[in-house]
Amino acid sequence: MILERSTKLRLFTVFLFYFTQGVPIGLFFIAIPAWLASNGATTADRAAVVSASILPWTMKFFLGFVMDRYTYLPMGRRRIWIIGAQSTIVLFLVLAAVLSPGSEDIWMLSMLGFIVNSGTAFQDVSIDSLAVDIMPEDERARATGVMFGGQVLGISSTTFVAGRLIERFGTEAGYLGAAAVVGSALLYLIFIREREGERRVPWGKGEAHPRNVALQVEAWKPLLVNSAKAMIAPLSLLALIVFLVRSMPSGVAEAYHPGLATSIGGWSLTEYTDMMSKAQFAVGLFALTVGGWLVAKIGTQRSALSMCILISLFAIGFGLARPFWSNAALLTGYFWQLEFFATMISVAFIPIAMRLCDPRVAATQFTLYMAASNVGRPMGNSVAAAADGAGSPQVMYFVVGGVFVVLAFIMKLARFPTSAPVIEDLIEAKQPVQPEEPAPPIN
Repeated sequence: MILERSTKLRLFTVFLFYFTQGVPIGLFFIAIPAWLASNGATTADRAAVVSASILPWTMKFFLGFVMDRYTYLPMGRRRIWIIGAQSTIVLFLVLAAVLSPGSEDIWMLSMLGFIVNSGTAFQDVSIDSLAVDIMPEDERARATGVMFGGQVLGISSTTFVAGRLIERFGTEAGYLGAAAVVGSALLYLIFIREREGERRVPWGKGEAHPRNVALQVEAWKPLLVNSAKAMIAPLSLLALIVFLVRSMPSGVAEAYHPGLATSIGGWSLTEYTDMMSKAQFAVGLFALTVGGWLVAKIGTQRSALSMCILISLFAIGFGLARPFWSNAALLTGYFWQLEFFATMISVAFIPIAMRLCDPRVAATQFTLYMAASNVGRPMGNSVAAAADGAGSPQVMYFVVGGVFVVLAFIMKLARFPTSAPVIEDLIEAKQPVQPEEPAPPIN
């Protein structure tokens, strides 16, 4: 049960925690908004809940600074943070079941979504940083497929199960079911270790691994300096632009598609959640089994470029097809392709972000990229609310299409790295330079 020793254990651990990460996302981004839509809530109400839930994800860079600066090395660089994050998620999901806010309690639902997703964002930063720390270069593309495959499978499973639980037993059942899944992963976490000789629990036996001690930044100044140097590099700034708007289509979907399906399409709550869960499950399974391998085969940057072009074309085409939005086949096709491309562009671009990361500040730098990627969701929420409020919902799709045309140009012209920094070189560079000893006297 030591991650450093086993490829299979590393991949399973990443899969498991990305799966559990998908549970709060599926609940607060899809199942609860669909429940709100079926109970008469407006697009603005749904957007408020989704925006509050996504807000912690946009502030993840603060978490990265804290995790790189403070940790409990005898238990590894990241595991203590994952345990705390998982515990927070479980606690507040149980509290949500106890409080059981109604569809009119938008403020309380927003607060619960914010707190539960704060714990999920902490967990996400920790797992991402652990992957950068523990995964060798030749595993990273495959691991990215496992990550997002696991997350999408978690979202789809939660959407499917929570949609049925909520419709039949109420939201309390949805919250408690989600808490049970996350709690099970928490128990697993207690029994694994990152590296040889570390502790499983704070009161157990074990010591900090020398490699982690060598990489640990023990003061704020070098942490901030190293992070700033890493982030202001030209390629890093271009990557940041890509991440800033990458999730905009998902933000549009979360705010507008539940109402589009139930009001214009005439679908029921479970018809929408079932369709979304099937799409997410299929996409997650593809990413888990084929996606990472396919991206590595084609090339990460070439794959990302293809995804940007296709997302743009489908968004503009769907906007032009507004008179046919009541057609079930059109809606199903657009919802399916959006899930596929939104997942696969992440699978394609995350390995590039990993290669850009300095391992000494990996949590901070990678989290800055990931936090930027979540800014697109509230941007999409806002675009959806504004366009729908103005009576021109097709405009939101034209905006998404235009944004991804710009991203396609970036992916075409930039030349991102194809390998990660060598950790041993960074550790050696951290050691103080010893002055040369004077030559011994000649007798």
